[in-house]
Amino acid sequence: MTTTDNWNVNYYKAQKCLVLHGTAGGGTIEWFLNPASKVSSHYVVGQDGRVTQMVHESDTAWHAGVVSPTSIFANKGNPNQFSIGIEFSRNKTNDNIMPDVQISSGLDLVENIRTRYPNIAIYFHDEISIGRTCPGPNFPKEIFRS
Repeated sequence: MTTTDNWNVNYYKAQKCLVLHGTAGGGTIEWFLNPASKVSSHYVVGQDGRVTQMVHESDTAWHAGVVSPTSIFANKGNPNQFSIGIEFSRNKTNDNIMPDVQISSGLDLVENIRTRYPNIAIYFHDEISIGRTCPGPNFPKEIFRS
């Protein structure tokens, strides 16, 4: 595991959902390691399929804290406190076609997490922060939701 300082102890403890993201460019792991970034996620899935864990699942990563007033998460607290964040390495506009190895690796990770949290729901960052291009066009949402 690669560890970042950008996290908190999770006192809530109940992981209710996964939030899937697109990185909008490279250098994500290095950015998460920078304390000035004030962002992180639990996992990063590279275009080569490599999965890097950045924060323990039982702790709070800083990946989805800005909630739009029209989001289904509006007035329900900070989703970082009850979610596991997965970043998928993508190009700057989050619109590249993702490599099969990255999709396969991401699906394996989601399935692995579901074995520990059988009732966990899957959301995408643009469902929390309405109007964001995250995870972006060409992200295979229907595959990850099935």
